[in-house]
Amino acid sequence: MRFLSLVALFVLLANTATAQTEPNPVIGGANANVVRAAKGTIVYSVLSSGAVLGDENWNLTVHPDGSRTMQAINRYGSPGVQRHVTYRVDAKFRPIEAYLLYWVGGKWRGSGLFSVHGDQLTAVANTPNGQLTHNLTVPENFSFIPHPLSTDAWHMSYYDKAKEGEQTITVYDMDAGAAGPQALLGRLYQQKIKFIGAEQVTTKGGAFATDHFKIENAVDVYVTGPDAILVKFLWTPADRLYELVKLEQTSQ
Repeated sequence: MRFLSLVALFVLLANTATAQTEPNPVIGGANANVVRAAKGTIVYSVLSSGAVLGDENWNLTVHPDGSRTMQAINRYGSPGVQRHVTYRVDAKFRPIEAYLLYWVGGKWRGSGLFSVHGDQLTAVANTPNGQLTHNLTVPENFSFIPHPLSTDAWHMSYYDKAKEGEQTITVYDMDAGAAGPQALLGRLYQQKIKFIGAEQVTTKGGAFATDHFKIENAVDVYVTGPDAILVKFLWTPADRLYELVKLEQTSQ
């Protein structure tokens, strides 16, 4: 009995010590890690017919240092693509890191961690064919394309409206289907973008004051607010339309 009493006392003291070292939760209080947040749904459809191809659900968190974290899942097409992406950028939308998990046609195509330190991008991908790695030197101004539409809007943040006209941005584009020998590892290249103007756009998600950009004279991108939230992505040559149909925003 004495032994059992000592064991019980030890457990009680251990639990008490743990309770003293862990912070007390604040129920219903402000979250010091969040300045503002938003979540939304984007519908993927055929432009000419309106047929729905898939959708994307995303959650955005803006932190006190100005950095942003986007978590997105998109699902579309046949035999079916599903991507899980967590993407973090600094206050100027420069990539910090991204985690990608791709499934295509019922098969896992790969998972990867992409991180940026100064001018070095390091990628480590786990694939059905083993682990792949690579390192690239990247410029100060560049952006990831991990393939949720919600993060594609962030490229527009590099456009300098004071200079006007067509401008060049650098992107690191992950393989959209993770189908080749490099799986979801990407490549670095440049895109040309142009600011068309400020436009009011109405979708099922509401009415938005947007900035209208054009990429490579083929894709029209409409973004709103300080977090470059995607409202509409119109890819006319591919007969595709991606629209924000639901948006919820909160602030601390």
